[in-house]
Amino acid sequence: MPTAKSRGSRRISLRSKFHAAGALVAHRYTTAFESDLERKAVLRALAWPGVIDVIDQYPRARYLGDDGNWHTHTFDYLVLFDDGSKTAVSVKPEGLVLTSDIRRIHELLAAQMSPLAANRIALVTERHLGPVDCFNAELIHAVRRHPDAADYAVVDGLAAGLIGSTAIGMLVKASGLKGYGFNAIVLLIAAGRLRMTRHERISYDAIVCRPNWNA
Repeated sequence: MPTAKSRGSRRISLRSKFHAAGALVAHRYTTAFESDLERKAVLRALAWPGVIDVIDQYPRARYLGDDGNWHTHTFDYLVLFDDGSKTAVSVKPEGLVLTSDIRRIHELLAAQMSPLAANRIALVTERHLGPVDCFNAELIHAVRRHPDAADYAVVDGLAAGLIGSTAIGMLVKASGLKGYGFNAIVLLIAAGRLRMTRHERISYDAIVCRPNWNA
């Protein structure tokens, strides 16, 4: 299936000597980023439970500034959730939050922007993107590129009958699918069909359980 173009309201240059600009494919659409921080942010959003889509460089909103003039702000991403809500996200390095005045801009936008554009506004910095979350988001994105319905069904059946908790490696062994079983388990975690019992990297040693099980 061919990749569709970005749906963003602003085009970014993928040629840069100073930034890690590039693009990835999510839900068949090209999703651009202007820095490695933005790339991590969009992958983390895509891995977040309940997220169904992420649109880059959107929405573009006008607001009346403290100086009495009209300004335009383009968010880095719009995150769409399965409950119909939308969160407009700005991504900034922590060191630029104060100088960019992004928090004040968000305050003005929150008071003036139409709820049809977004229900919430969020600021993401490197403080929100820990190494465990980034690793798991990268893994989920990679596995989602080559899903296998048959493998998923086998492991989903094992997960449905799981009592208590177990190591991912034990489920892989029970499935008889080896690495393909591991990939299917990653998809089950992303879909909320399995839950990690600890905040850790998804690995053969990680412990999982059914989402409604309490230790």
